[in-house]
Amino acid sequence: MEKEILYEYAEDIDGNIIHVDKAVTGINYCCPSCKEGFIFKNGKIRQRHFAHKNPSSNCTSEGYLHKTFKKLLVALIKDYISRKLPMEINWGCNICKNNHKENLLAGIIDAKGEYDMGVCRPDIALFNEKGNTPIVIEIVDTHPPEANAIEHYAKNGITPILVNVSSLNDLENVENIIKYSPIVFFFNRLLCPNYYRLYIQKLQNQNLYNSYILNNNYRQTPRRPTLRGSRIDAIEAAQAAKERKRHFAITSYYAKKNSKKH
Repeated sequence: MEKEILYEYAEDIDGNIIHVDKAVTGINYCCPSCKEGFIFKNGKIRQRHFAHKNPSSNCTSEGYLHKTFKKLLVALIKDYISRKLPMEINWGCNICKNNHKENLLAGIIDAKGEYDMGVCRPDIALFNEKGNTPIVIEIVDTHPPEANAIEHYAKNGITPILVNVSSLNDLENVENIIKYSPIVFFFNRLLCPNYYRLYIQKLQNQNLYNSYILNNNYRQTPRRPTLRGSRIDAIEAAQAAKERKRHFAITSYYAKKNSKKH
């Protein structure tokens, strides 16, 4: 005979996840995964728990773990946002291979579960003030995100955060799991804090060099204007203008991001 699973979380009629310690006799609860009715068992012999009303339910513990963890994490993130608290996460960077610690909620004003992006539906989507989705969170229990989802994130500059869960015990440790064991994947090197700092330093050094040349009236030996030289100059000028715009956008983004930390 298969051992009965002692579920410690259920969903109430409003869609909120309730721990068994806060359950009340006579209230209707359901399974967060299959939505079938739950029985609140408040016996004196066995520990308090929830169980499916239908003993032959096809609901799996994997599905229950995935759905419940996701709902708990969404509720946790929304609570941090409402209280305007930073949520610092720690991860090993896939770009520079160093460890980083950043505020996950910098510039974030809302979180939604199973947000429909058309080509994919991430477990959790985080939204900024412009209504964009710069970050998504995927709960990984048995299978990683689909290839089309990863491709969509890469094309649209979305940073995916993978959170691995493996047992029902993880439901008691949601906050620590998101803070200390997420897998953050950058598709753009400049999203890595280390590469960003080096990039800005490089631009600042170049600007200092250009200012020195200008202020000291140094002039390069003029070249004979040729068709090839004109084209190269035009290309270089266009690239320089593009870099200046990129530099301004990045510095503005991080300035806003850092201001929100304080």
